[in-house]
Amino acid sequence: MTRAEDTAMDEGEASAFLLELAKALHLAYQPSLLVEERVRRAAKAWGLDVEVFTLQSLAMTEVVLPKRSHVVFARLPFNPHWNLGRASALLRLADAIPEGRLRLPEARAELDRIEASRAPYPEWLVYAAYGVYGAAVTARVGGAWLEMLVAFFVGVVAGAIHFGTMHSQRVDLQKSFLAAFLGSLVAFGFTLFLPPFNAVRALFGGATLLVPAMVVTLGSLELALESVEAGVPRLMYGLLRFVMLGVGIAAAGTLWSLFWPLPPHAAPHALPPLVTFLLVAVGGVALSVCMAGRTRDVGWIVGGVLLAYETQAVTKALLGERGSPMVAAFVLGVAGLLYGRGKGRMPMTVIMPGMLQLAPGFIGTEAIVALLGVGGANNARLFNVLLVALQLMLGVVFATVVVPPRVPVERGASAPPG
Repeated sequence: MTRAEDTAMDEGEASAFLLELAKALHLAYQPSLLVEERVRRAAKAWGLDVEVFTLQSLAMTEVVLPKRSHVVFARLPFNPHWNLGRASALLRLADAIPEGRLRLPEARAELDRIEASRAPYPEWLVYAAYGVYGAAVTARVGGAWLEMLVAFFVGVVAGAIHFGTMHSQRVDLQKSFLAAFLGSLVAFGFTLFLPPFNAVRALFGGATLLVPAMVVTLGSLELALESVEAGVPRLMYGLLRFVMLGVGIAAAGTLWSLFWPLPPHAAPHALPPLVTFLLVAVGGVALSVCMAGRTRDVGWIVGGVLLAYETQAVTKALLGERGSPMVAAFVLGVAGLLYGRGKGRMPMTVIMPGMLQLAPGFIGTEAIVALLGVGGANNARLFNVLLVALQLMLGVVFATVVVPPRVPVERGASAPPG
């Protein structure tokens, strides 16, 4: 084999690896511009000039050579399952290459090892964690012990569909509808033999992990980094996920009403504040299992949950019953971005658990009540839901102005700054 052939083969292998790295980072919920910048830095460490472009469902790399260019691209799953441990390992790999600690063979072996790693928790434990977290959120939105019991079973159903279908991308979008539909029927079914309880709060708590808070947060970060072509489709997908969730609830309510009346609106009996606080913390531990977090991440995840919970409580005390979604999201975003400035750390470790708390707290059960046709101001409630979602997004956007990402990016740059 000639030297030219060997060089060409190395360039081809490097191009394929860089595409795999971009794909893996994108699936680890990294904003598009940061994915592109990390891949450029890795290529520069090996003496290559590379162009990288990522969207919600596409990754493309072009290795620019003196006489020719090598272009490869791959389609990506639109909404992969979160795996915090794998994502942290990928960030460490992406940082090690520019530091000169890994050449191509070692980097390829490490990437293969990371992608082949198994989930840290068995499926039954993940399903149970979905249920525990759903019960905690139900207490968070004013439910008591009966509502928490029902929310646990609704959460298990949602987890089985959400986590159990991640191997089949064909049902990735439909799972929001299926989980909401079946979870609603489970919540309504408990009203036939349990004492009166607030089925709406139980349903909302159990299905809360289906709310696309992660997609909306990441899309907001991409807009803040001026990656409009990536952020807008992601936000539209998040809206579509929310619509599918609502359609599933409405369909279940319609089907149920054909045979039995919808459950009457029962007055909530909130638990004492201290008990609720402790249950929210327990929910954060359960959420770390749902996110496939490492032991070292549990404290940060619980911290993000409690920070969002307390920030909302403060804004409600200062500004009224609804508080300020934008202020709470801003505080959470700043905390997450500060955490993410450490090597191998992701802002989403703190931001995503907190956003899952803010959405139930500010939107509450109004959307679900409106979807089931209870009450009269359905249009106003739908408008309020969209307004709150916009404020949560703006809070994260403003946080990126105060705390820029650890990896600097230049929009339109073909290579990273020196």
